[in-house]
Amino acid sequence: MYNQINIIADYREVPSKLPEILENIGVNVKKSQLKTGDYIINNEIIIERKSRDDFVLSIIQGRLFSQCAKMKKTDKHIILLIEGNPYNTKHDIDRQAIKGALISVSLCWQIPIIYSTDVKDSAHTIIMAAKQLLKENFTYFKRSGNSKNLKKKAICFLQGLPSVGPVLAKALLEKFDTIENVILADDEELLEIEGLGKKKVKLIREFLSVSFLR
Repeated sequence: MYNQINIIADYREVPSKLPEILENIGVNVKKSQLKTGDYIINNEIIIERKSRDDFVLSIIQGRLFSQCAKMKKTDKHIILLIEGNPYNTKHDIDRQAIKGALISVSLCWQIPIIYSTDVKDSAHTIIMAAKQLLKENFTYFKRSGNSKNLKKKAICFLQGLPSVGPVLAKALLEKFDTIENVILADDEELLEIEGLGKKKVKLIREFLSVSFLR
């Protein structure tokens, strides 16, 4: 089955030895510069791999959620793979900030988080994901530029906002037409959406304006 697994690994992952481990197991690995994620499995799954220190550093530097946004724009399954315990790093950061970031990724951005103990465990996790893909043969939004498919992805993207489910996401897109218009809309315009009260608007506004450089 390994020869059916085709993985594109970002060339910056080479120092981690993970691409080499995958190749030694028998996986087809191609190294390239990826715009999104660190590994792409059979053109269906994007995996963003972060060591425990890199994950925390991405919170401090404000990179984490911009990376989430980029991945959510794709039509592929997304996984955030955290290698090691993010609560035990060399960085001076409040534990609640780490917990809040983990909750935001899984709940607001709706990106599954998988943990591994080390680089070898990460390799086996990637292979398990690939095998599951081959076994189940599942599909997500197929790669297409038609308007219907783009609308599905836009609705999925808007569900990454706090307290916004499928119904509200659809209503927002129908009223404002584009994701950009939703983000630029003022509070009064947002309150015109049925089911989007002051509390939810406040949560959305706080989420869009929060600074992660503090």
